This record gives sequence, C-alpha cells and structure tokens, in this order.
Amino acid sequence: MITIKNISKIYSKNLILDNITFTIPKNSITGIIGPNGAGKSTLIRIITGFELSDTGSIYIDNKKMKNFNQIKKEISYMPEKMKLYPEYFVKDFLNFYHISMGYKDENLLETLSLKDISNKKIKYLSKGWHQRVKLYTAFCNKKKIIILDEPFDGFDPLQMREIAKVIRSQNREGRVFILSIHQLSYAQKICNYFIFINKGKMIEEGTIEELSQKYSTSDLEDILLKVIEK
Repeated sequence: MITIKNISKIYSKNLILDNITFTIPKNSITGIIGPNGAGKSTLIRIITGFELSDTGSIYIDNKKMKNFNQIKKEISYMPEKMKLYPEYFVKDFLNFYHISMGYKDENLLETLSLKDISNKKIKYLSKGWHQRVKLYTAFCNKKKIIILDEPFDGFDPLQMREIAKVIRSQNREGRVFILSIHQLSYAQKICNYFIFINKGKMIEEGTIEELSQKYSTSDLEDILLKVIEK
C-alpha cells in the first residue's frame, strides 16, 4: 500500500502541488488523471524519489520513505522520456541490464517479442519497439510497485491491447501499478482506480463504479470535465 500524505511543491514561488493526500489501494491499477499542467509529472517524480517535495511524506506499507535509496528498493519507474543507449544492439543492452539487475525474465522477453529485434540497434527502433524495451526494464525485477508515465505512447490500438494484457497479468501476480495516462478511453479500460489532479490539487478519487454513481455518467472523459467544473 502506498500513502501520499500532505505533499506540496513550490517552484519559483508558484505552488505546483498543494497538500496532496491519497492512498493507492492494494492490488490496484491506478490512473493519475488530469489536464496538461495539472501537476501529474511533478507528483510522479516525487513519489519515485527523483524530486523532493517541500512538505509531506510518502509511506509504503506504513513505512515512511526517508530517501531515494529506500524508494528505489520498492518502486520500479518508467519515465515518459527515457534515453536508452542508441549504439547498443537490443540483445547487448538487455544483457547489460540483466547483469546489473541480477535478474532475467524469459517469459516477459517472449511476451513483448523482444527476441524478434535482438539484433537491431536501439537507434533504429520504431517508437513502439523502443517503448517495449522501456517497459521490459520496468517489469524485469521483483519490485511490487510499478509506476509508468504514458506507457501506451507509440502504440496503435491493437498493440495497446497487447500491452494492457501484460500489465493486467503482472497485476494479477500481486504488483501494484500507477499509470499517468492521457488516453482517457484506454485509461478507463485498464485502470480500476482513479486519482484526479487539477491545478496542483487532488480533486477526486475512486473506482469507476463509485465515480459513475456520483457524476451520473460512466464515461471517464465526462467525469473529468465534471470534476474540474465543480
């Protein structure tokens, strides 16, 4: 379980995050939803330890995270913009990754079809294949919490469905997912819990069933508009 408690962040006297508090449910796939500039990326960087908050704390299984090394042991993170080594062949990059992590997932390599591109240089990969390599690095470990920033970027609808299957499979194995995702129609298909952020504030949360009952619509885009307008 992850609890975010009283997180605030100020940049150049501008309040970017304002006293945000919420708890990510166990065994959930939680979507962090909000318009551009809402503060989602800043919040994710703070949760993953890549940025410090001005106030507040992060708890994992009721244990307060005191530094980046503690967070790193618990959370696997795939940023939206992640540079891989362009001159490496895929097989060499993955071999380097396996050695550094001390772990290899043959089934996941097969599922993501990465063996099909093992002899390609990373710089020649399409955006979708590049995204698959990034996803593999996020999944290929034994951490229970996975945070993905725009995981479906670069995929067509069929590929998005395939990647969603992988995420659900990993979730069934007990891994908690937090996704920052702007494709609301797809967020609704894969996530079972939602945190809504706007203008640096946490303005709503809940399951799609709870939100549908509250806002009299089951469409996530309509719910977002109503949440922002209230």
